[in-house]
Amino acid sequence: MFSFSARLAYTRPAALRTLRSARLYSAKSIVLPTECPSCGTPLPTRLPACPKCRFIQRIPDDYDYYDLLRTNKYENPFQLNKGNLRRSFLDLQRHIHPDVWAPHGDDKVDVARDLSGIVNKAYNTLLSPLSRAQYILREHGLDVSETDQVEDPELLMGILESREALEEAQAQSDVDAIREENAGRIDTVVNEIDEHIGAHNWEAAHKAAVKLKYLESIEHAAKSWPAASFDH
Repeated sequence: MFSFSARLAYTRPAALRTLRSARLYSAKSIVLPTECPSCGTPLPTRLPACPKCRFIQRIPDDYDYYDLLRTNKYENPFQLNKGNLRRSFLDLQRHIHPDVWAPHGDDKVDVARDLSGIVNKAYNTLLSPLSRAQYILREHGLDVSETDQVEDPELLMGILESREALEEAQAQSDVDAIREENAGRIDTVVNEIDEHIGAHNWEAAHKAAVKLKYLESIEHAAKSWPAASFDH
């Protein structure tokens, strides 16, 4: 059995956090080269890694993920083509995976490892609706914190009921039913986030992202049942 945090109780939401602009935009002024700084050959990806002369260079770890993965932000950055995102990710890794640089010295392998880590983080951030929403919101000065609370009383009650149902679940079929119901709620909230970000309604998008964070905690706990625990 497991317990869940009392923080889920319906309380006034925490004030939105404004992040330091230096943190948000420190990499915005960086322009990555399109040609190799060493030999002048056109680079095959957004990264300064040249397959011809084996020049490789680090980039800021907070460089814009959309630009890095050549994923257009469109009018609504929450919407993206996951197939294109995956192809861009694999193309980047094909050029900067540490194994590719192993014959060219430990220093270059270290740089490649750093770049590969940034690419992995960028891909996983944009792939997940929750982390994608959080990334977009941070660019607009809003953060989804651990103390933010769900404001929607009906959804809050549904979350509480799902947690209690997981505590009392006796079989996998019980858990599957909880996951199915929770998935429907997740779809609804993801659509809310899509709509609010598309309308540049950042505070409403923030509130919806908080909802999604709690719903994702239900999914996480259900997937790890019976040894389940909640993050919120």
